[in-house]
Amino acid sequence: MSTALAGVLVWALLPDAGGDTGGGAAPRGTASRTTGPTTASPTTAPVDGTGDRTDLLGADGLRRTVAKLTDATGGSKVTSLVVYEEYAIATAPVPGRPKLYDRYMYRGADVAVKFGPGGTTTDGSVPLDLDDVSWDAVPALLAKADRTLGVSDPTSRYLIVNPASTVFDSDPSLSVYLSDEYGSAYLKADLRGRVIETHPRDDG
Repeated sequence: MSTALAGVLVWALLPDAGGDTGGGAAPRGTASRTTGPTTASPTTAPVDGTGDRTDLLGADGLRRTVAKLTDATGGSKVTSLVVYEEYAIATAPVPGRPKLYDRYMYRGADVAVKFGPGGTTTDGSVPLDLDDVSWDAVPALLAKADRTLGVSDPTSRYLIVNPASTVFDSDPSLSVYLSDEYGSAYLKADLRGRVIETHPRDDG
């Protein structure tokens, strides 16, 4: 288990009050987030040592993650998704009860697993179809983040898939974060991978 993953363990996804996630959710990593609009609260979740070490943020890893989560949830709609290099956490609507969501985890093994009920979705949050995301564009976003965000030696890299929100009049988007012991920086893109915001860290 990497140092970043050991520090992170698993932070469950809770609905945000607003901002970048559009009513979805986001995790916190080992570093304190000094930039960016997302919030989260910690809880416990199953962590096992099974699965291979495929980089889930690579093109193949992302496609595999989406396929396994789709199998586990029974559909391609999610209310949030966060992907780290070694694991991914998603929340998805409960069938027949669209205001509720369940939590799912994928760690590179043969299947993604449900690890408990989640809660009630944030008002205005619009479930996102994973099939609408250009996953092949994500590695290029990560490379751009490495070049432009000012975090030279990140201990954590992750992708947040943000659903749309009718309350905040926001479109679905992708946010790529880099973090180290001093904090985080991020860039935001549309679902095609076109960068629309860059928030580098100012190290003085």
